Amino acid sequence: MAIRNPMRDKSCIVGVGHSGCFRDAGVPGGTLVARACLQAINDAGLEPSDVDGIITSPMPGIMGYDTINCNYLVEMLGLPGVRWWIDHHVGGVPGLGSVCMAALAVSSGLCDVALACRLNWRPKDKGYGHVMSNRAQGVDAFLNPYGYGVFPQKFSSWYMRYVHEFGVKREQLGTYVVQSRKNALLNDKPIVAPRQAITMDDYLNARMISDPMNLLDCDFPCDGAAAVIVTTPERAKSLKQKPVYISAVATGQGPHPDFVFWDDYTVMAAHWAAKDIWERAGIARKDINFQQIYDGFAPFIFYWMEALGFAKRGEAPEFVGSGALKPDGILPTNLNGGQLNEGRLHALGHTVEATLQLQGRAGARQLKKADAAVVTGGGLSVAAIMVLHR
Repeated sequence: MAIRNPMRDKSCIVGVGHSGCFRDAGVPGGTLVARACLQAINDAGLEPSDVDGIITSPMPGIMGYDTINCNYLVEMLGLPGVRWWIDHHVGGVPGLGSVCMAALAVSSGLCDVALACRLNWRPKDKGYGHVMSNRAQGVDAFLNPYGYGVFPQKFSSWYMRYVHEFGVKREQLGTYVVQSRKNALLNDKPIVAPRQAITMDDYLNARMISDPMNLLDCDFPCDGAAAVIVTTPERAKSLKQKPVYISAVATGQGPHPDFVFWDDYTVMAAHWAAKDIWERAGIARKDINFQQIYDGFAPFIFYWMEALGFAKRGEAPEFVGSGALKPDGILPTNLNGGQLNEGRLHALGHTVEATLQLQGRAGARQLKKADAAVVTGGGLSVAAIMVLHR
């Protein structure tokens, strides 16, 4: 059966904005998202009045996340009116999901200039966490009261199974983590991680958070915002930046969406999202020059490598441990330092970095060859993918 993808190359990214990431930005979340959105609009050579589509993904009710929605953005940017807007959870991935939705909207004619953004910010009188309320509902009623309620705990169970099945050596994952910090030192935006290199010994001796994951395996919660402008190839011809074409997007979810009652802890929803992705994109896997892979937890890198077909089942640790993901390796990865260092913007920071690389604007971390890239978001039972080329 032929693979259908009517949206291929019918939309492109033409502007990016990034507030930087901070432990405490010292300003309200609305200020951060305003900075990122206006920066993206200006970067494209547009005015706010040119925007006729808005996409964001507020997560109200979850402690530690923003509640900035499209209504707020219309008022904040002073837009005269938009043709299309949506507050969503596409693929369960707030950041990258917004860009996927923007691409679908533009390529289908729902709007011509779409602004996709993501804010992560927490009131400073609140603790940062993942607990929605003090009531445990559904499956959580059987987990939270017993101290099994946050993502590091849940994913560590998955990763423990992966380690058991495939015999992962800690140094293999450490190779990726140490290199990610090196990449981050070339990031010219404010980042949350300390601007100092880490060694393999630092990694191996880091405080254990939830066995087998340690502190350096976890990304940074942060205050920060990012935004991109998506438009049509026709409109892009008259704009300031070189267009980055969106060849394909995909989301995925396995047969049992719950984190606990999952069929096989050695595969994530990434395997469903990645099905037929290269055929849909019309770009061969071998032609991908670099990737920006979701690293909410460092071991996600193994799962994504196998889902995307860059490594066979169970062989990702050896591939990653070989140094293949270094900037001068076979498959440069997370050139901005990833969420492990820059901060958690749910893959929208990854999208900004991929765009800058493809436009040749990444400064000291710019790759010599950057023609095509894959960006991913999500882990466990949620996933999203975007394939880009210049």
